[in-house]
Amino acid sequence: MATRGEALSSEGDENIEQSQGHRGTHADRPKCTIVHLDLGIGGAEHLIVLAALAMQGRDSTSEGADSRGQQKAEENGSRADDGYDVEVITTRHDRNRCFPATVDGRLKVFEYGHFLPRSIFGKAVAFCSLLRMLWLVLVIFVTGRWRRNVIINDQVAAVNPLLSFFCEKLVFYAHFPDLLLVQRTPHSPGFFAALKKLYRVVMDGIEEATTGKCDLLLFNSRFTEQTFRRTFPSLRFPPHTVLYPPVDTAGADAFRRRFSRDACIASLKALPEFKNFDFSVPFVFSLNRYEKKKDLPLAIHAVAHARRHDAAGAPLNLVMAGGFCSQLPENGEVFADLLRLARMQSELDVLWPAAASEQGSSGASEITERTQVLFLKNISEETRQSLMALALCLVYTPFEEHFGMVPLEANALGCPVVASNSGGPRESILHGKTRKGVAAARSSLALHSEMRPGISVRTRRG
Repeated sequence: MATRGEALSSEGDENIEQSQGHRGTHADRPKCTIVHLDLGIGGAEHLIVLAALAMQGRDSTSEGADSRGQQKAEENGSRADDGYDVEVITTRHDRNRCFPATVDGRLKVFEYGHFLPRSIFGKAVAFCSLLRMLWLVLVIFVTGRWRRNVIINDQVAAVNPLLSFFCEKLVFYAHFPDLLLVQRTPHSPGFFAALKKLYRVVMDGIEEATTGKCDLLLFNSRFTEQTFRRTFPSLRFPPHTVLYPPVDTAGADAFRRRFSRDACIASLKALPEFKNFDFSVPFVFSLNRYEKKKDLPLAIHAVAHARRHDAAGAPLNLVMAGGFCSQLPENGEVFADLLRLARMQSELDVLWPAAASEQGSSGASEITERTQVLFLKNISEETRQSLMALALCLVYTPFEEHFGMVPLEANALGCPVVASNSGGPRESILHGKTRKGVAAARSSLALHSEMRPGISVRTRRG
C-alpha cells in the first residue's frame, strides 16, 4: 500500500513544492480538503478558488509569493494564520487554462488521475465522473488524509458516504441535479436502449440516495434548492442553506482603479484577435462555455435582430468568448455551429476567426458598415475584465441557469446585464438596473452609449 501511495503522491509533487515554497506548515490550523473534478476556468471553478482563498483568510488579489501580500496579511492581524489550511485535489488542472491563484502559490492544488477519461466515446459521462471521484477518494485514503476537519465535495454526490469517513464535517455543494442535465432521447426498443435506461435509473438512484449524506448541504441558489426538492421528493435534507457563489469585488475595484477605458482598449488592441476591431462602436459581450445548454445562438439572433430593426441604424458589435476544451467534442461542435450561424447573417461580419478566404486581407474597408463579431476561446482574466468594463452590456443567454456567476462579475465591473428571465439569475439581477430579459432584446440591446454610464453606476450599487 505504501508503494501505491508513493505513486499517487508523485502526481502532485510539483504543486506541493511550489506551495510549500511560499508558505510554511501550520500544524495547529484546521485542515480542509476541497474535492473537485476539473479545475478549469468556469464559474464552478471560480467559486472553488474564491472559497478556498476566503477559508485561508487570504486576499484574493495578492500574490502568494509577493512580499507585499505577506506584509498586508501581517497588517491585517495575520488573517492567513487564523484561517484553514486548505488544499484542492482534482483530476485535471491545466496550468495554461486555469485561474492564477491555482498556480502562483496562493493555493495548494494537487492533480491525481489525469489519465482517467471524461467519457467513453462521448458517452457515459456520469459514470466516468463517478470513477474519477472514486479515484480521488482512494487518493485521500492512500495518502493519509484521514483526519480532515472539513472536506468540501463539489458537484458529485455519489462519493459523499465514502468521504464522510475521512473528516469531522462533510460539506456538499449542490449545483443542479444531474438527472435534469442529461439529454434524454425518446424511448426506443432494443437491447442498447434498455441498457441505457437501466444505466440512467442506477445513476439517478445513486444521486438521490447520496445527495443528503453530508453534514451540511449547500445550494447555489433558491432556484436550485427548489429544483432538488421537486426532482427528489423522497430526499431527506440534512442541515442546509443557500450559499451564493462569491464575487471578487475587491479585485474588480482594483482593476477599475488601475485601468481606464483607454488602457483597457490598448491592452486588447495588443492581441491579434482585436487588431481590426472598432472600439468606437458599442459592443455586446457574451461569456459562457461553448456548450449546447448555454443557448449561445440567442446572442447572435438578438444582436442581428437589433441591427435589423433599429430605425436609426446605430452600429452594434458582438464579442463572444467562452471556455473551450479541444478534448470535449461538444465544445468544437458548438463553436463551429456558432461560426456558421454568424456567417449566415447578412448584418454580421465575423472578424475572428477569419475565414480562409479572408486570411490575407485586413478587411478594414467594409466591416464598419456591418456588425463586427469576434469568437474567442479561453480568454485571460485581464481580457475578461477589460471586455466587461468596456461592453455596452453583457448578454447572458442560458435558460434556467442554476445561478450564474458571470452576471455578478459583470455587475462588479459596472457592466449592465441582459439575461433570460429564469432560474438563478432572477435572484441576482435587478430589473431596471441590469436590464433583465432577453425576450426584450430589441429594446435592451438598443441602449444608447450615453445611457451606459448611469446604468453602470446603478449596477455597481445594486
